[in-house]
Amino acid sequence: MSAALPEAAYAVALSLSPAVGPATLRRLLADGAPSATWARASDESGQTAEEVAKIWDDHVRRGITVLLQSDSRYPRRLREDPEGPAVLFCLGDPGALEWPATVAVVGTRAPTRYGIGVAAQLGADLSAAGVCIVSGLALGIDAAAHEGACGAGSPPVGVVAGGLGEPYPRRHARLWERVAGEGVIVSESPVGARTERWRFPARNRLLAALSDVVVVVESRHQGGSRHTVAAALERGAPVGAVPGSIRSATSEGTNALLAEGAFPVCSATDVLVSLSLAGVEPAPFAVSENPEGATVATRQRAEPASEEERLVFAVLSSDPAPLDDLLRATSLSLPALCGALERLARSGLARDAGGWWELA
Repeated sequence: MSAALPEAAYAVALSLSPAVGPATLRRLLADGAPSATWARASDESGQTAEEVAKIWDDHVRRGITVLLQSDSRYPRRLREDPEGPAVLFCLGDPGALEWPATVAVVGTRAPTRYGIGVAAQLGADLSAAGVCIVSGLALGIDAAAHEGACGAGSPPVGVVAGGLGEPYPRRHARLWERVAGEGVIVSESPVGARTERWRFPARNRLLAALSDVVVVVESRHQGGSRHTVAAALERGAPVGAVPGSIRSATSEGTNALLAEGAFPVCSATDVLVSLSLAGVEPAPFAVSENPEGATVATRQRAEPASEEERLVFAVLSSDPAPLDDLLRATSLSLPALCGALERLARSGLARDAGGWWELA
């Protein structure tokens, strides 16, 4: 049975060892073929070839792609990074990791409505402009950024701390499905690995390594976004921050970043300028001609495209409605509602009337 297994199967088995972290796994797999390294380690762990096959079959059954650094599909950005994972687990299309322009949008798990709306708008506007949105699929700002990006044009990329076997947090199961269906979710943790606290700071270095620019929307002064910012600065990536109220604890971190030299982000244009200054160009969108002969971008839609957009569009009218009314009418979460509204606005189907929303 073991002879038929690919080398990646033994790498996955090694990554499940409690004593093997990311740095140790890189060192072990740099010493030779994974199967040979596993054979030496199995003398101590007692792991059998049959167990390796079972672990591998579980990943294959779940549709998880396993990439070693020797694999041609392994992303360039991580291959060139000194802390690139020895084994990368992907749910979705690994090709999304090679998108020409990528921006991480990160922030607190307990944002204000202002932060959720800004994150969703940045996600929608940047994705429609040919930029891949990278985020951690966590509660709060991460989810809002991906809600805006999904369906807006460019493939989204989720970077998670635990294994890809089950969505985390569970309430994001639908968002996981959308991100994996339109782009890819990646992790350096195998199925079955415990979602331990140390994995989250480790995950943040991957967020930074996969991103040309990092944008923090809302963050407390010592929030987890600081790990992503530090990793980005170590890699020479520009860092932007959204200004916030000096009376809001969720803006303490972003306002501090601005004081330290981060560039201010007041719209997607500010991020696109930063990408341009870094020599990064968003992916061009194909154009076509409509029956009247006018050239239009293929990303523009004439009708709601997703289930959430159709649901929101159905409750909008010519009378502006506040978010509270739309939340009650749709039963969506606030990030999902804001993401759908921003995408409808991009399509010319909805309009923001001073914080209230109406049909365009």
